[in-house]
Amino acid sequence: MSARVLKSFAVQALLLAAVAAVFFAAFANARANLSARGIPTSFDFLDHVAGFGLNQSLIAYSPLSSYARALLVGLLNTMLVSVLAGIFATIIGFAAGFARLSGFWALSKLAALYVETLRNIPLLLQILFWYVAILSPLPGPAGSLTAPGVLMNNRGLYLPALTFGPGASWVALALVAGAALVFWRRRSGAAHSGLVTALMIVGPALAAFFFLGRPIGLDFPIYDASANRFNVEGGLRLAPEITALVLALSLYTGSYIAEIVRAGVNSVPRGQSEAAAALGLKPEQARKLVVLPQAMRIVMPPLISQYLAMAKNSSLAAFVGFADLMQVSGTILNQTGAAVQVIALDMAIYLGLSLATLAILRLYERRFSWGTAR
Repeated sequence: MSARVLKSFAVQALLLAAVAAVFFAAFANARANLSARGIPTSFDFLDHVAGFGLNQSLIAYSPLSSYARALLVGLLNTMLVSVLAGIFATIIGFAAGFARLSGFWALSKLAALYVETLRNIPLLLQILFWYVAILSPLPGPAGSLTAPGVLMNNRGLYLPALTFGPGASWVALALVAGAALVFWRRRSGAAHSGLVTALMIVGPALAAFFFLGRPIGLDFPIYDASANRFNVEGGLRLAPEITALVLALSLYTGSYIAEIVRAGVNSVPRGQSEAAAALGLKPEQARKLVVLPQAMRIVMPPLISQYLAMAKNSSLAAFVGFADLMQVSGTILNQTGAAVQVIALDMAIYLGLSLATLAILRLYERRFSWGTAR
């Protein structure tokens, strides 16, 4: 090994050692100061009784649960908001983006009005608008607004909920097996149409579903004044706080996604559509098979950034009292005084969520990376 290489390694090792020494000194100093003031420096407080309730929980929780379980509830609530808002924002964004490219003047201008209005109003104001001005004045359970399988009142949005009976795990296993089969076939070079691929994935799960006596069902929300005139029975309840948050996040992020989609489609040269028409493809076929795949190569990187930003923007839920990770962490911090530990946990959890989301989206992005360096 040459002297130049050894010198390079020595400089890098010294730099890393200096950075590590700074972090260690800061950690030791913070720990000493916290101990001197009687502030806890360990994570033992996570096993203590929380002593506070939460307005939304996907798992069993009570004030007698531990702080660790309260944090888990907050994490699951944050993930629920991120997934729901991500789905709705994608649908809204792509629809508005294509609407802006429409040849219909009125549709294009309405989409432009939506985009320019929503993305120029602060997200916090939009959350408060939906919560205070729209959802709070809704009638009680007796006057619920109804749609097929859906109820909405001042206590929240009620949706059909999945129910799982004996054998549901076998249905899920069959679905995973079907997806693994399609993945293996594609890795082997086999090509199937979209319908055949869907049948290969869903077919085994459907067979298991009917063979095992339909172990998975839907529980619909029902308001029955004779049984309980004060509340809705059944279904999945989304509190007004999470409903306002999902609506605001979906519409706000959708406005940015619309512009990303519009820019991506406009970046594809017009000659591509003309070449597709010369080959006999219809306009809708040209958009689906020629324009959209090329546009998605440009759309995906900024689209991923929007999803990551949306997940972090969900922390604004604390302003409407929704029990997301930040709101639960703030309550724990105020009760225990373990500021360093709680903030460190929050940072690690948000970083982990962002990295996991990024990894999943990167896998999808590779589908549109043909013809480029990997």
